[in-house]
Amino acid sequence: MNETVNDTSLRDRIAGLLNRYPALDPVERDELIAFIKTGPAVDRGMLKGDPATAAAIRRVEADHPEHFRLGLGRQLFVAAAIVLPFLAICWLAWEVGAK
Repeated sequence: MNETVNDTSLRDRIAGLLNRYPALDPVERDELIAFIKTGPAVDRGMLKGDPATAAAIRRVEADHPEHFRLGLGRQLFVAAAIVLPFLAICWLAWEVGAK
């Protein structure tokens, strides 16, 4: 039961930061960005689903795009995750068709 209270207090804290954005000090801004990037999915979803905070989240993401872009390593990983299964299916189709 304590976890629910803690989760709610974290979500309430982030909502408070979103309501004050952009009038945040650098530490609060970094905390907000870190939460939007890696916070609990349920809490992020609840905040993004609330019209009062969703616009503020979009604004944070627009104001700090460098924190939300995929790095080169992740881009290569995503490309490989798309291309490799496709190539495996093509190879299997070729092998089945050749027999």
